[in-house]
Amino acid sequence: MSNILHRIFHRDTDMTTGNIFSKIILFALPIMFTQVVQLLYVTVDLASVHYGDSAESMGAIASNSALINLIVVVFAGVSLGSNVILSEAKGAGNKEKAEKVLHTSLLFSVITGFFVGIIGFFFSDNLLELMGTEEHYFEKAALYLKIYFCGLPFLMVYNYSAQLLRAQGDSRGPFIALLISGIINVAFDLLFVFAFHMGVAGVALATIIAEGISAVICVLILKFKKDNYVTLYFKKLRIHYEALLEILKIGLPAGLQGFFFSLPNVFIQASLYTIDPGNVNLENGATASSNIEGYFYACCDAVAVSTMTFIAANVGAKKTENIKKCIICGAIWGAIFCGVIALATGLLYRPLLSLFVTNEESIEAGKSRLFLMGFFYFFDFTMAFTAGVLRGMKRSLYPMLTTLIACTVLRIVLILTVFPIEYFHTVFWLYALFPITWVIATISNIIGLFIFLPKTLRKINSELELAPAS
Repeated sequence: MSNILHRIFHRDTDMTTGNIFSKIILFALPIMFTQVVQLLYVTVDLASVHYGDSAESMGAIASNSALINLIVVVFAGVSLGSNVILSEAKGAGNKEKAEKVLHTSLLFSVITGFFVGIIGFFFSDNLLELMGTEEHYFEKAALYLKIYFCGLPFLMVYNYSAQLLRAQGDSRGPFIALLISGIINVAFDLLFVFAFHMGVAGVALATIIAEGISAVICVLILKFKKDNYVTLYFKKLRIHYEALLEILKIGLPAGLQGFFFSLPNVFIQASLYTIDPGNVNLENGATASSNIEGYFYACCDAVAVSTMTFIAANVGAKKTENIKKCIICGAIWGAIFCGVIALATGLLYRPLLSLFVTNEESIEAGKSRLFLMGFFYFFDFTMAFTAGVLRGMKRSLYPMLTTLIACTVLRIVLILTVFPIEYFHTVFWLYALFPITWVIATISNIIGLFIFLPKTLRKINSELELAPAS
């Protein structure tokens, strides 16, 4: 087992030496492909129930998307704390600390996965009522959500394992694990929906089976891969409270940032229903656009996460010039991806939307949202990128606060006060809330970067000056 894993995953990235520009993108690509595979889960799920069951089943799953995204983003954000602290420990050559972070993170993922899964299972109906889920979707949406919550421990273990592998320089392992489980997900979708006619229940079961497989593969990599910086030993699984506090100091604000960023999306989803109640074409067009935007996000977030990981490693290694290079190189790659996104939006919006919807009303509804997102996505990237840079320097609280103010409070205030006005009560103005708040959050994060980057560099230089005397 260990020899096989070593041959497949042996190319770990040294994040503190060499050509930072090329290494960041080579490290980012598997992360991007990982997120693409995760999105394909959703795409295949929606297509399976649409053609194998009904459009209503597709709508029921889609009505859960904002809530599920909220859950995933929050706990994926918390797992970033493990990435940053383990990256820094590896950069500093502190193997003992790295081992504590690994074993604490994995056990914590299991505990939180079971706890949140149980709570979510029993309160699924309440959550859907809070979202204002339409009555004709409700029963199927509740069934899907209950089954989804049963698989939450697998999702948690995968997220933390993936971050722990990336912190050690391995971004390929999580991708290959998800690719294997993704193929299995497609097979079970086809089996459960088309052969067994299980509808939304079949899609949900296929998803949690695939999540379980991806979690097991990542755990096996942590356990058996020979050249891991730190290795998983099941007998060492325990909560080291010093490590947990350090992880949560970075991860909890990141998770809350994800919560604050995604919470208004639940209100936006509910507000969409008020524009033309019962218009399935309008809702499906927005869902189609949302699916496409997920691929935009995968490209940009991969660069942001990679840059964060590289910065954390170089903070640990006390290489100030590399920290500056990481910021510049990551920003360049992000600008390139955003340029491609804007071009694809302008030229290919119709064929892209037609992958999910066919009637003209749905395409026009999707186009309004897609144009606003695609042409202004640079601001969303810059917001996420600057937050990642600050997080890599262990400044996680500041971007959380900017997200709270710009993307939560401001969006909700505008939804409650401006959106009900007849002129603004349209799909266009509803989704214009995204770029408006991106710009405000981006400006705030850039200000924070100019404040905290010099402080971080001065602190590292002071430590280097004191090192010979110690």
